[in-house]
Amino acid sequence: MDQPKPSTVLLILAVFACVMMYVLGLGLGAQDRSSRSTNPVSKEEREQWRERFVKPRPVAEEDLKTTGCVLSEGTVRVARGGACRVDIAKSGVRVRTVNVEPLSGSLVDVRLEPKGGPAVPATIDGLGERRGLDVPEEGALLSLTCTRGVGNGAECLVKLR
Repeated sequence: MDQPKPSTVLLILAVFACVMMYVLGLGLGAQDRSSRSTNPVSKEEREQWRERFVKPRPVAEEDLKTTGCVLSEGTVRVARGGACRVDIAKSGVRVRTVNVEPLSGSLVDVRLEPKGGPAVPATIDGLGERRGLDVPEEGALLSLTCTRGVGNGAECLVKLR
């Protein structure tokens, strides 16, 4: 029997390699992202999925200790231009959430510094709407600075839930 030509063997190997690449691409979930440059899942959908499956418990009010402001019934009063530090105590829960919500048109600068672990600090300037921040098990330090107070405003009211 005659041996196949080397060019025939190379052609068969090339076709086989192309078929294998196609099968691997399908198996590993290759996607064509050339037509869209953003994530196909909207921010709202991601938040809904997160709340549905992860939904961390809120930080308890007794875990909040303030310095430079007054905390009563979950609301912090921060003097305009002043800073408030809220120490969030350690907990046995892996992740909790603290909702920071400026009230009555107040604007605050927020900085969350997690204690220990491989967590990344969060900084939000000019926060005027409710925002949920994740707090790791080790706790965190939350800094609030009032940039625009209520009305003629000597202070900012911030609800911590």
